[in-house]
Amino acid sequence: MENLKLNIARTASFVSADVINGMKAEVEANNKKLHQGNGLGNDFLGWLNLPSSITEAEFADIESAAKSMRSVADYVIVVGIGGSYLGARAVIDGLSNSFDLLIRERQNPIVLFAGQNIGEDYTAELLDFLQDKSFGVVVISKSGTTTEPAIAFRLLKELVESKFGKEEAKKRIIAVTDKARGALRTLADREGYKTFVIPDNVG
Repeated sequence: MENLKLNIARTASFVSADVINGMKAEVEANNKKLHQGNGLGNDFLGWLNLPSSITEAEFADIESAAKSMRSVADYVIVVGIGGSYLGARAVIDGLSNSFDLLIRERQNPIVLFAGQNIGEDYTAELLDFLQDKSFGVVVISKSGTTTEPAIAFRLLKELVESKFGKEEAKKRIIAVTDKARGALRTLADREGYKTFVIPDNVG
């Protein structure tokens, strides 16, 4: 974040110098707390250095899982709520062509979302759409028990297994969850899903 700069020179006509200086001092103090890890919520600052802490081996593992999913799925359903949904959505929207869904000749699966709401119409329409499609699921949940994604994942898991069989489901379901505990971790270990770990201090 050292290269991030804010130029507020043109605000002087409607924001007083006292306000600007007060805000600057507050921002600098909060930034210092953030990087020293001594402010409120400091148990969950893992996101701060997460991008730079990922190893080349971890990147290769992610690439391998993505390649495997691309080989079997025309659609990938990301199941999650809150940051587990919005994080994936922000990155995908930010890095995709603005008209990605209209491109006919595709190299990558279309990403859809589930578990970000509890609307029965949305879920029913998604399940109906997927009946004759080749798809995979990426479920993101530390606990695996949050209501909205838990419902969506249970229904999608049943559809994957009924369409492709339990053995093939292992290639089509990826779990991003806690490293050692929780309902999703237990299920993923039992079923043999590919997993990625949410660090403890990320939240």
